[in-house]
Amino acid sequence: MSAWRSKLPRSLSLLLLTAFVLLLSACGGATSTPSKSNNSTPAANQVLRFPNVGTADIGKLDPASGPDANSNQAVNMIFSGLVRADQNLKAQPDQATSWDVSKDNRVYTFHLRNDITFSDGTPITAQSYVYTWTRALLPEVKSPVGPVLEEAIQGSSDVINGKTKTLTGVKALDDHTLQVTLVRPTSYFLQLLTVSMFRPLNQKVIEQYGQTDWVNHVAGSAIGSGPFMVKSWQHGVQMVFVPNPHYYGKKTQLKEVQMSFVNDASTAFKAYQAGQYDLVWGLTTNDQLQAQSMPGFVRKPILESDLLFFNNKMAPFDKTAVRQAFAAAINKQALAKTIFHNTVTPASTIIPPGMPGSQADYPGIPFNPDKAKSLLKSAYPDVSKIPPITFSYPSSQVTPELAEALQQMWQDNLGVKVKLNSVELTSYNAETTKRTVQFGFTQWGVYFPDPYEWLDLSLLSNSANNNGNWSNPEFDKTVAQAEQTSGDARLALYAKAERIAIDNVGWLPIDHQSAAAIIPPKIHGVTMNSNGLYFGDWSDVYLTK
Repeated sequence: MSAWRSKLPRSLSLLLLTAFVLLLSACGGATSTPSKSNNSTPAANQVLRFPNVGTADIGKLDPASGPDANSNQAVNMIFSGLVRADQNLKAQPDQATSWDVSKDNRVYTFHLRNDITFSDGTPITAQSYVYTWTRALLPEVKSPVGPVLEEAIQGSSDVINGKTKTLTGVKALDDHTLQVTLVRPTSYFLQLLTVSMFRPLNQKVIEQYGQTDWVNHVAGSAIGSGPFMVKSWQHGVQMVFVPNPHYYGKKTQLKEVQMSFVNDASTAFKAYQAGQYDLVWGLTTNDQLQAQSMPGFVRKPILESDLLFFNNKMAPFDKTAVRQAFAAAINKQALAKTIFHNTVTPASTIIPPGMPGSQADYPGIPFNPDKAKSLLKSAYPDVSKIPPITFSYPSSQVTPELAEALQQMWQDNLGVKVKLNSVELTSYNAETTKRTVQFGFTQWGVYFPDPYEWLDLSLLSNSANNNGNWSNPEFDKTVAQAEQTSGDARLALYAKAERIAIDNVGWLPIDHQSAAAIIPPKIHGVTMNSNGLYFGDWSDVYLTK
């Protein structure tokens, strides 16, 4: 989920992103690129088999539900929109061939292709976008991302509050012309539209099955307009895709894609070694030690960080000093070395270094066992009186080694026993959405680099993603000020807001991530970028003998 309101020109923003990638490529150990086969003869069987690593199923197929990274593996194959992100995360024309922007930068007029349809041949018109964008704001849809991602669109608040079902800022001037009016200049708006929530949905299918149940009827139905459609969905096992016969873009060379759900990353790696998959990704740090000598191994820095959150409405984490104590008790350098084998960067800040507005030199809450104990005793003079604490985490994102290392640090440096609770990802996401987790873990990733992604979407008091119920009036005020300004002044305000969030432990940053995969020479057209696996528009993806 993402946005960019800086007045920086797009060419400069891309330059900054490139600098970000180059900067982080120096960390995380040796990085290689996938080797390519000299044999360009396509294989007879163009069926790509790969694991969706880290999940037991696709948990969020509705783009309005705010798909996680695993769900987006499928969403990006099924749905397409006005624009799409290229390998450098820059917005490129897709269903919109061109657009005009008013002099005040508040009105965007998109000109749609005249040959775009859903996968059953139903035409996609400008009205399809009006329907989809309005739907994401309707109270009955309960989208956690719609109200945030569309807040810059005129009339969005009235739809969110149930005053109307007409989104005044989005109009179909005719079948092939969509006009969007914003409440303020929003220079990141085109990049924002690369997010899947803005991709058109088939109103006919949703009305047939209902606002929530339609995702359970995707096999064989015309829900999207991307390069693939769902042939079958065996829950908990795999989703099979076949080419969309009505896709308007360059057609894929693949005849089928078999996406298997593999919750455990090491299991996926072993299955790849046994020949069950054509490529594998999401390699654990331990598996990378073996994989880095294999053909096609690649590791890249990504726009993702590991962070902890505390439920501020549950004792003992309703006290700032307790949260600060838990932060000061963590030796992040030791974790990076012994647990991650130097494949990550220890994080003192929420926003990764190299991004616009980042504060790489800000120390945050450094490791200091004496300070940690002092902070804890200021809130609980008798440590034995601290309420029971359970640290919950998704089993696919936190290894037993990491969880136990954190547990030991809190025991050694605070004298506090923390119970560990490993949960399957889909179930864990359901719990965090309900905000029932006392003390949890999150991996936050973004679509393109901007402070908005890291701070607005998860730490504002009213954010749907604020799993820890953290609330700080000064933070909210500073972010609001940032979103009313531009350029360096905007970034300075965001830097101030981030310091507030770090010092008051709205989030506890652990590390900034890299991702590793094995893309063997027989696989063409698949690479990695700062969001992980990158398939482009799938037209260049094929297998050779």
